Amino acid sequence: MTPFERITLQVQAQIPLVRAMEATLGKERAHALVREALDKANRAMVAQRGALLDIPTLATEFAGFGEGVRYEFETLEQTDTLLRNQVNHCDYAEFMEQIGARDLGELLICNGDFAMADELGLRLERTKTCMNGDGMCNFCYHVKAEPVSAASAP
Repeated sequence: MTPFERITLQVQAQIPLVRAMEATLGKERAHALVREALDKANRAMVAQRGALLDIPTLATEFAGFGEGVRYEFETLEQTDTLLRNQVNHCDYAEFMEQIGARDLGELLICNGDFAMADELGLRLERTKTCMNGDGMCNFCYHVKAEPVSAASAP
């Protein structure tokens, strides 16, 4: 199963639950609870790797995320500590539009990237998404500095 197939199946199951929560709790509270639950699940999923992610591995996995779909991106900058990619077309946004739930796309698909990056030792900056109608997603991953241990601190 491709990432696209897995994610779109999950999202289709989540949408009715989110809509019911919105109706009962209000949109803001419902979305906060969903984000908290999804972040917890995403962190647990990536923690199973048992290792932090380096930039070359991230670059390879970023490319694989679009397996089987039209997912057009370009790498704008790559160093040992930074990966800056721009996604110019994303079938995830088109899928959410087709099923009438694009308003939930960032919540259910895009925003999970931040918790997963954090769990993998990365900091993600992103201010634009195809899902939000910005015409592109601007990903910038930074390797987080390792904390200085008390034993090695001066």
